[in-house]
Amino acid sequence: MKVVTRRGFAAAMAALALTYGLAAQAADSDWPSRPIRFVVPSAAGGGADTVARLLAQHVGAALKQPIVVENRAGGSGVIAGNAVLGAPADGYTFMLGFTTMSQLPATSTTKLPYQVDRDFIPVSLVAKSSNVLVVSRGSVDASSVKALVEALRSAPQKYSYGSYGNGSTGHFLGAQFLQETGTSAQHVPYKGAAPMMTDLLAGVVSYGFPDIGSALPHLNSDRIRVLAVTGDKRMATLPQIPTMAELGYQGFNLGAWFGLFAAKGTPDAIVQTMAAQVSEAIKAPEVQSKLVGMNLEPVGSDPKSFGAFFQTDLQRWADLANKANIRTD
Repeated sequence: MKVVTRRGFAAAMAALALTYGLAAQAADSDWPSRPIRFVVPSAAGGGADTVARLLAQHVGAALKQPIVVENRAGGSGVIAGNAVLGAPADGYTFMLGFTTMSQLPATSTTKLPYQVDRDFIPVSLVAKSSNVLVVSRGSVDASSVKALVEALRSAPQKYSYGSYGNGSTGHFLGAQFLQETGTSAQHVPYKGAAPMMTDLLAGVVSYGFPDIGSALPHLNSDRIRVLAVTGDKRMATLPQIPTMAELGYQGFNLGAWFGLFAAKGTPDAIVQTMAAQVSEAIKAPEVQSKLVGMNLEPVGSDPKSFGAFFQTDLQRWADLANKANIRTD
């Protein structure tokens, strides 16, 4: 029987590690050799789905492999997250996530099956968007943010603000607005932006912070008035409307975003390559045009900068949720 010495065992382990390392490098260099999946945490036809399919078309063409968009709606994104984390971390499954990934950990009292900043790798920030502060002319007579604040102060609890769901960006912004101005109003959550806009137009609720995509088709109506936009700068589609910051209200640059994520353990070379391809796709004039047409600000970033953005976003939503006591369950 052959006796294996410590030196021989160590040499064998080193050779084995080298073999696996070379195999992994070879696998990375062959990537992609089969179709890739983009998992979307929402139903087909929504904003995230549209962005995912736009990216899939252009990135897939560049990588010479089809990218299949798979919709896994429900559970506030948890169903999609589990699908991505349940797949091998080999660079063939990604998730087109959005703002809920930052908001859910801040508002949920139920323990999530994963930790977003530990179990997912930020690949590229795809696009950002802003919200608008809109008042219903049939409910409150306010032609400016200052006038809205005065109306709320003069009649506490008379007015209400709508949002597109508990824990949504509109809910956060509405709660922050009350805190910053020292006013009060009843929160009315809706199951989506469309029914909220319907009631805003009808004067059922007094004001709200809808996303620009949901509000834009109604902005020419004489039943509502746009007072301000959130975000760091004025919108290209509403250049005449000031930002909340311009009007002296700081901290209202919270907004929506879309970004691509991979599961923890995905080879860094693949993550970097995918990020580069996403950034190149976003530079294409037709992609820029479609994103801007959706009232989104095209970004396209590297993993490091998206990671920093994501960490900051997580903390900001957590701070606001605690300050305003926003909980979704």
